[in-house]
Formats: sequence, C-alpha cells, structure tokens
Amino acid sequence: MSILSDAQRDLMRQRLAAAGIEAPAEPDAAPESVAADGSLGIAERRMWKIYEIDPESDSHNFAVALTFGAPYTIEQIVTSTERTIASSRVVGSVIEVSGDAPRRVPAPREGRWTVPGRVWEFGDIAADVAASPQLVAQAPFELTREQPWRVRIRRLDDGTVSMLLVIHHIGGDETILPPVLTALVSGEAASWSGGGTAVDPSARTGAHADAAVRHAWATWAAEGIRYPLSGELPSTTPEESWVSVMGEGRGALLHRRLSDDVVARLIAFAREVDATPNSLFVAVSALTVYAVTGADDFVILVPADNRGPAETVDEVGYSGNIVPMRFRFGLAGTVGDALRSAVATVFEAMEHSSVDYGTVLTALRGAGGRFPVAEIMTLVKNAPLRGVPIPAGAHVTCETVFKDVVHYPLSISFEFDEHDAVHLELEYRTDVLDERYAERVADAAERLTAGLPDTADTPLTSLRAVDA
Repeated sequence: MSILSDAQRDLMRQRLAAAGIEAPAEPDAAPESVAADGSLGIAERRMWKIYEIDPESDSHNFAVALTFGAPYTIEQIVTSTERTIASSRVVGSVIEVSGDAPRRVPAPREGRWTVPGRVWEFGDIAADVAASPQLVAQAPFELTREQPWRVRIRRLDDGTVSMLLVIHHIGGDETILPPVLTALVSGEAASWSGGGTAVDPSARTGAHADAAVRHAWATWAAEGIRYPLSGELPSTTPEESWVSVMGEGRGALLHRRLSDDVVARLIAFAREVDATPNSLFVAVSALTVYAVTGADDFVILVPADNRGPAETVDEVGYSGNIVPMRFRFGLAGTVGDALRSAVATVFEAMEHSSVDYGTVLTALRGAGGRFPVAEIMTLVKNAPLRGVPIPAGAHVTCETVFKDVVHYPLSISFEFDEHDAVHLELEYRTDVLDERYAERVADAAERLTAGLPDTADTPLTSLRAVDA
C-alpha cells in the first residue's frame, strides 16, 4: 500500500486550494444554490473540458426512443415537450466561453413542425425523417451554438406517436430521465424539476476532498496496479499517462436477462452479507472480472449521481461522478469471503463519492500521480421508465439507443426494468475485445449469479475452473 509523502500531501493541498475547496465547511454551512450567472457546476465543467478535447465525438450523446399509444396524441406529446423545454434553463441554453470560464446563456427554445401534423422537431437534426435513431443519435453537438437536446416526434400510420430524445451529457445524464419522462407522460412540466438527492453540501469541501485523495493514494492510485484485461503494468510514465487515456472506439452490445428466481435469491443473499442489492451486483461484477481474467488486484470504475439538493435537473445538467474502486481478493478464501471483501470495498469507496472525480484527478496529477489504471466500468442502473407513473390504460415504451461508440474496453451493467426484472448488459470495444470474449464474460456472470448463495462456501479459485 502506498503512503502519501509529506511532499505529495503539500502538493495535493496546493491543488485543492487552487480549486477553491481547501476550507472545511462550518457546521451551519448554507445549502448550495444554483449559480444565477449561468456558470457551470463542477461536474459540468469536467464534461466541458472533455468536450473541448474532441468536439466532433458523439461518445457523450445518449438517446432514448419512446412510443406513446392510446390515449396519447401527437399534439399532447408536443405540448408536453414544449412545456418541458420552456421550463428548463439547461435545455434552453448554449455554452459561451469568456476567457477560460464556460457558462450557459439563453437560446431560442422554439420547436417546429417540419411536416404539419406529423413531424415536430427541436434542435439541429440534419438526418432525414426516415433515418434510424442510431444515425440521429450519432451526430455530434456543437454546444456553443446549439442546445444540448434534440427531439423528433412523429405520428405513425397506426396512430401511435414515436419520440426520439438525444441529449449531450452536459445537458444531463441518465439520472435525469425519470423526471423528464414523468413530465412527458403526465403533461405537467412541474414534474420535470424533480429534486436533488440528499447530498450534504459540506461533503464537497476541503476536509472531505483531502480524505478522498488520501483514500485514492492508498487504494486505486497506488503504484503497481495492473490492467485487468491484459494483466500488464502501465507502459507510460505518470506524466505521459495524463495524455494517454483510454480513448474511445467502435463498440458492440450483448444483452441477457437474469431469471427472476436468480434475482430473488441474490437480493435475499445481499441481506445475509450486509450488502445492498446495488453493492452486491457491483461485487458480482468484480468477481466476474476475476473469473475471466484471473486478476486478483485491479480497479473498476463505477458511475455515481452527484446531484446536490438545490441542483434540480431543470437547473443543472450533468451531475455524474466516477468512483474508482480497487478490488483485492485473497485467493486462499472462499467466494463468500471475496464477496464480503468486495462489498466492503464498495462501501468504503462510496464514502468519498460526493467529491468530484475531476477534483481528485487534479490533486493526483499535481502531486506526481498517474491516471487511473482501469479498463472496466460497472453500473447498476434503472431502466428509463422504472418508477415513472404511467396513467392507467396508457401505453408507453422506452428503449435506450445504442450508438456503437464506447469509451471503455468493457462495461458490465445490471439494469432493473420497470417490472423488477434484471438484465445483464455488456458493452465492449470491438477494437479491444471480440464477441467470443464478451460471451465468456457474460457466461461467467451468469454462472456466478445462478450459483449464489450455494457456492459462497466454495474456494474462490473454483470460479476460474471453467475459463482458466
């Protein structure tokens, strides 16, 4: 385990001070408020910097395709959409840069009927009406002149209404979908404001940031960590690592549904090992990585929502955070031992999740550290319509649009749908992994989930028996 030297600690504190977060919050600190001058939040600034590196990339676009059946009409959906857009400072803005400081400035919010009574659009959509959702979702945003949303609503020949919603991450991430969809299906824009999660504002100040960076140095930012897929040590120097990040490439998606019986057993088992279902699924992802690669010491990246109490989704767009987690398994132990260890790792890392990833990376870089040695992301998420109240008798569907461009060599997701079923999704870069490898990962995850809790007392090394 690496110990932070005095020199590194001093450099770290200098970087934190430069970021304006060096002082611990007072006990009576006032709640955060949304900046009235349009300045971006900390996660939004991080996303803007990523955008500036490659503004032609579509990797930070995400899209959903909705279908509205009876009793909805296209006029109702258009009206709901117009109200939602009109009520949002985020959607009704573009980014203006003065010096080095980006901020939101108001922009026109009017949509248009491109085919009267049949097709309504908002934002820049160059693709033909008959173009696939994937093609529309792949077009990059020019954020200094166009709003971070694109919408196309169509009345189909059978009377149903289709809607394609494309969002750049600076205008929101997947966590904004429930309030947005609630507003759309209810027709009430007030539903769109939602509410921030209960993040204590003091959790973003110096004392917590200092602890988060010390935790990073002791775990996922320590020396000697290998890439889990290749088993190799980084070939770049710490200085080079900051400009040699993973990048992006063409991707593919593999999808399987876990049986309801398996999910029920896993949720019950989570209680036995003092885990939440979400933390258990993250731990299962980590054990899946071990089962396939044999790596017993590696880092996985886990996304987290970092929205503050005042940061409602109509006022603040992107609020996502990345929480790196270093998993270390004792090969002499059992599957259950490894699961408990992994769950403890999740809980320990999440103690620091309110400190933005960019803040931690800035401190590490200033103190001579390297970019995280990570190739894999894992997510536990809800399907877009989960928790959205659908009116009785109404028919609404929503599917995520896969764009074929991904950041990480491998992402392992467990998604809860609106019927409480759990789906395993693997997203992988085809220039790094092939379909056969992805199938191996999916098989390992399915064997692991299907075997618990019966296999908890078996040797951890038994997970490698099939794929070793």
